[in-house]
Formats: sequence, C-alpha cells, structure tokens
Amino acid sequence: MTVSDSGGCGGGIFESGELNFCTQLSENNHRSDILRTPASAYSGLRVLRPPAGHAYSGLRVLRPPEAGVRTPSPEGVQAAWESPILDITLSQLIQGATTPEDTARYRALRDKFAGAWLNALPSPQLGTLLSNESFRIAVSLRLGCDVCQPHKCPCGAQVTGRGYHGLSCRRSAGRWSRHEAANNVIARALRSAEVPCIRESAGCSTQDGKRPDGMTLIPWSRGKSLVWDVTCVDTFAPSYLPETVRYQGAAASKAEDSKRRRYAFLLDRFIFVPVAMETTGVWGQEGLLLINQIGERIAARTGQPNAVTFLRQRISLAVQRGNVASILGTLPEGKELEEVYYF
Repeated sequence: MTVSDSGGCGGGIFESGELNFCTQLSENNHRSDILRTPASAYSGLRVLRPPAGHAYSGLRVLRPPEAGVRTPSPEGVQAAWESPILDITLSQLIQGATTPEDTARYRALRDKFAGAWLNALPSPQLGTLLSNESFRIAVSLRLGCDVCQPHKCPCGAQVTGRGYHGLSCRRSAGRWSRHEAANNVIARALRSAEVPCIRESAGCSTQDGKRPDGMTLIPWSRGKSLVWDVTCVDTFAPSYLPETVRYQGAAASKAEDSKRRRYAFLLDRFIFVPVAMETTGVWGQEGLLLINQIGERIAARTGQPNAVTFLRQRISLAVQRGNVASILGTLPEGKELEEVYYF
C-alpha cells in the first residue's frame, strides 16, 4: 500500500500493483519515440494486464497510435489514469464505512487540496519539515489508524484510540497554535505580495469585543481593504458530524456562514473573507479563493509560478501541526527527568 496525494481528488491510496499499472499506461502514451514509431514496429509489444479487480480490468491490450498521430496529452499524464481508480475506490470505501467518522474521513479525501501538506518539500530550512512523531500522527489521522491508547483528557472526557476528541477539545492548546500559525502565514504572504497588513485591528470589533484576525492597510479590491478571519473546525466534532458524513466540506461551509453573519456589519466598509478549513484539510470555498488570489499576486511580483501551491502547502502544514498538538495535548501531564546520573 502506498500513501500519496493525487491532484485529482486528494485520495492518493493505491495498491502497489495499481500504481505500477497506471505508471506504465502514462509512460507508454507519453514517450515521444513511441509517437513517432510506425505501427508495424509494435508487433512485439508486451501486453499490459491490470491487477485483478482493477478499475481498468476490461483493458487487455494497449494498441499503438497510428504513425504520425499524436496521442492526446491527458493520456500521457499519470494522474489522468489514476483518477478513475481513486473515484471507484473512495466510493467503495464510503459505502463500506462502519462508523460515521470513517464516512466523513473518506468524503474529506475527495477534496483536491486536503492532502496539500503531503506534497510539501520536507525542508527544515523552509520550515516545512514535520517531525517523525508529527508525521506519524498526521498520516494516522488521514488513514484512520489509532494514534494513542484510550485515556482520559484533562477536561474529563474519554479519548479513543484515534484521538479525535483532542481536535475539538476547548482546553487543547493545539487549537490556538493552529489558528495563530495559519494567520501568520496569511499575513506574511500578504506582505510578500506588497500588501501591508495588521493583525486584529481594533476598529473592526464586534459588540462582544471580538475582532477579525487581520486587515490590509491598503485597498485590496474595489477600493476597499481586505478583512479576514481564520477558523479551523473539526470534521469529526459531534456538532458537525451529521453534515460531514453527507457532504464533503460541510463543516467548513457552515463555519464560513457563521463568520459571515458575525461580521456582517463590516461588509459596507471592507471586503470580508472567512478563511475556513477543516481538521482533515478540506478548504472552504471563499478562503481557498482568497489564498489563490494572494498566491497569484506573489507570483506576479516574484515570478515564482508555484507561489499558489506553496502557500496552500504552508497553511495545510500549519493545520496538521495544530492537529498533532491538539491530540498530544490530551495526554496526561508529567515531569521530565531533570538530570541524568551515571553510576
């Protein structure tokens, strides 16, 4: 079994035989020497047979293209062959899910950018390297594996082996670190796009004293400054689970609506955008659009064509680190060894 992120739907769970078969299909359709070779040269071409039960099980022979005819480019892209397998596999997993949490998790895997952190270059210099323990927990959450032994959270609630309680526990410190890290990435990205901004402007407070997370100091669009507010909601929280088992991104969409109602009084003076994400990595549509716009401005200024992708990966990593801190925060506290004695 291999774990990766596919640009098609974000599932990226393959048996090794399926992955090898898709690789062979894309290579045979991509090589320029095959496209230029007369059809008569393929008389000894090895027949490719997919693994048993494969989505392409009806495909028996790869017929060579006619001489001088170029194969359509999608056939030379491995993701184009993988996408049907992902769709079929995820549909089967959703139908066979035994718990609501598994159903919600499988639906979240359909989000195109839910696994953006998996494609990030693991570099300590760039701050994109997850520690071994963080990577273990993040992958376990994605695959639905146990991350710890059942125990009692400091808040008094019982934590299962999958650790989902920590993702929404109000006493978990990871929730605040996740929120702060995501906001820092957005603020730094805006400055990289030559858009100065400040955090938690006092002029945008609600009646209860709450303030949005940031505001640009120059107009963002239509002569208005941008005001944003980040929230990361738990896909598996009891309050969201009835919706997330039915619809992908339901929790993020509900959080966007809640933020929009809270800051409705700002809409006449600012452009307000709620940046909502779920703990499984699913993006809200408004927040994703804003991140894409910021990345495009960075690309226009710096000439870096991958700026949008890198920005999504940074925020996705911040969510995963916050998830890890939230789960580890449910573990009982203890004292570390202060000195080591040699006898």
